[in-house]
Amino acid sequence: MSLPQGWTGHVFDEIGSTMDVARALANDGAPDRTAVRAVRQTGGRGRYGRHWVAEPGNLYVTALFREDRPLADCAQLSFAAALALLDCVETPQSRLKWPNDVLIGGKKVAGILLEGGGEPSAPWILIGIGVNCVHHPEDGTTYKATDLAAQGIDLPADRLYPMLLSRLDHWRGVWKTEGPSALHRAWTDAAANIGETIRVRLSDREISGRFDGLDDSGALILAEPDGTMHKISAGDVFLR
Repeated sequence: MSLPQGWTGHVFDEIGSTMDVARALANDGAPDRTAVRAVRQTGGRGRYGRHWVAEPGNLYVTALFREDRPLADCAQLSFAAALALLDCVETPQSRLKWPNDVLIGGKKVAGILLEGGGEPSAPWILIGIGVNCVHHPEDGTTYKATDLAAQGIDLPADRLYPMLLSRLDHWRGVWKTEGPSALHRAWTDAAANIGETIRVRLSDREISGRFDGLDDSGALILAEPDGTMHKISAGDVFLR
């Protein structure tokens, strides 16, 4: 399979997790723009360590980037990844849910997970992306799911894979040349439920309020009915 120029790809029929393999490659000195793809994952995981078995037909890939800026700054690549995937699957029903979920018709079609390591001043970043191309879980998920085929989008994993890497290159470039504010503007333009009431489940409680966009760091801004403002850096968002 032909990948965008500059990418090195590793493809496996079945592994536990593309993140685990990519992490090992990163620690062994694998170069910037290394991609690990699996046809099937048996140990896939999402935010907060949630586990699932990922069957063939969908896309499971982890991209390895090496950066020359502090690790904390690289969290902005979460927005770059969401925008890259949105470019590939955009329809009139496509929206983004904070921090990096892609929705079609109000249902989650993909998940994105970031991990960093190495030297704090020159880290490596892993961006793990799972896209429901042809099937999705029917139950047992925190948020309702769908897949591209169910939404009338004919985009097999083999075709999506190089497209996604190319768009990751694009939005990473925007981040590097224009800064995180450019990512935040593009993300907000495609966000679901801006200005509307949402619920956010935190580690110790749940709060509701108006979704007022993002702050300079990419945190979600939520305004409670009594005027109390929150800047949320971690939590599960529910739009209804």
